[in-house]
Formats: sequence, structure tokens, C-alpha cells
Amino acid sequence: MTPFPAAGSAPVLAEGADAPQLAAECHIWSLPPLRHPSSWFGLLDSTELLRCSSFAHELDLARFVTGRMLAKTALASLVGTSPEAIRFRTRCTECGGPHGKPHAVGAGAGWELSISHSGDIVAVAIALGSPLGLDVEQAEPWSGPELPPEYELVLTPVERAAVEALPEERRARACLTYWTRKEAVLKATGEGLNTPMTDFTLSGPEEPPTLLTWHPPDATRPVPALADVRLGEDCHGAVAALGVRSVLPTVHSSAELLPAGQAVKRTPHAHPVRIISTERPPPGSTGRARSPAGAPH
Repeated sequence: MTPFPAAGSAPVLAEGADAPQLAAECHIWSLPPLRHPSSWFGLLDSTELLRCSSFAHELDLARFVTGRMLAKTALASLVGTSPEAIRFRTRCTECGGPHGKPHAVGAGAGWELSISHSGDIVAVAIALGSPLGLDVEQAEPWSGPELPPEYELVLTPVERAAVEALPEERRARACLTYWTRKEAVLKATGEGLNTPMTDFTLSGPEEPPTLLTWHPPDATRPVPALADVRLGEDCHGAVAALGVRSVLPTVHSSAELLPAGQAVKRTPHAHPVRIISTERPPPGSTGRARSPAGAPH
């Protein structure tokens, strides 16, 4: 008898928890980083402008401003207001600083969102009433039969066996699938990469995405609904939503959000390098993988 629920089974709710909604409709937009991020500073509040001053690299600034612009413009289109009327509150759960996952307040209250970036893509997911986690990653090839050692911090033994059972040419995509699904889960729950990715096991990389179990099993921990998201041939993603049995992502054209003449084009660049920290944690701390996206979202 398998110790895990079958893939595609309904999420297990904590005892006494309210029955979840049937499904969450999730809206997703994406853009390359803005070439002139300062031209969009008028959409940012004082806290966001202060955050802009902290970036040492232009690309990090461009990704941050693109994420905020895209999120505010998209949410405004959903609620029927102007992007200037959309405000976000951010507060780090660890240090209390003005960074972390943004939460809509005021005109956008009640809507949940998640922002992710990788290489030359910035994406935002928005849903009504269901906390979300979105992760997007640009693929990079590797050769050889062995998995990169950094995935020791990502894959459980069951997941590693599932990857190694695949033909070599499909293993890189399988590992990236696991990464995006797992980071989406941890962003939805609010834990982020403070929780090791090996603390839970997912269904196989070529099966419908399902969280099978936490380690150790804990009925009080949330089981998000999961869906894969494709934003291009070289970009893979996943979205997770809390409190629902399924999440239904719709990818929209971002061109409809931008004023005439403000189209953003992708520019050729060197292939992005995925960086996952393999440093062992000091005694008493928890090992964690580092986001391939690098800078905070």
C-alpha cells in the first residue's frame, strides 16, 4: 500500500477547517524587465521608492519596478480602477522590514497576488480571496546522467527516484518542474525558502501537480492546489493557491495593460545562470535552497 494519497486526490484539510472553495481563478501576466524603470516611479509609493534606492544593480531595480507596475496595472484592470489607486502593504515576517510578499489594500483589498522573476521575465499572478504563490524559472540545459548536487536540497528520496527513472534528456525539465512547484507552494503558505524544500513531497514531475505529504505528516499544515504555467518555450512556472481544491490559471497578454506606445520588448542576453546555494547551514540552523531568481521578488 502506498504511503501517499494518489496524485490528483483532493487536498487534505486540517481537522475543523472550513470546506474550501471549488476552484480559484488565477490571472497571470508577464513582461520583460522595463528598460527605463524610473519612468514608472509615479506608480510607486514612498516605501517602494525607498526600496528602489537600495538596489545596487540596474537589472534588480528594473525587475522590482516591473513587478510593481505589472501588479498594479493588472489589479486595476480587474477591479475597475486606475493603477494609481492600487496600493500594496509589505512586511517581512522575519525582521518586520518593508519587504516581502505584497498585500493589496484599499481599492484592491480582498485580492491576492504573487510576483516572480527569472532571467528576462517578470510575472504576476492575481486571484480573488485565495493566497497565491507563483514561481517562474527560465530553463538551462545540463549534460550527463547525474543530477546537479544542489538538488540534494530540493528533492526528497521519492522525488529523486522519480527523476532518475526518466530518460536523461527529460531530467533537467523534471528538476525544474519540481523547483517551480515547490517554490510556488512555499510562497503561497508564506514560508518562503525559510522552509526546506525537502520538508514535503510532490507528485511526479510528469503527473498532475499535487502535494502528497509533509515531512513529518502534519494535518494542520495547508495543502495548496497546484497548476503548471507555461510562459514560453524556455520558461516554466507553477502557481499554488490556498483554500481551494483546484487553481485555474489564465495567461493574459500584457500588451492590453500598457498605454499606447509603451510596448516592452525582450532584448537578447546571455543565458541566465540558476544559482542554488549548496552551502551547509551552521549548527542549529536550517538548510535551505537559494532562489534561482537571485534578488528578492
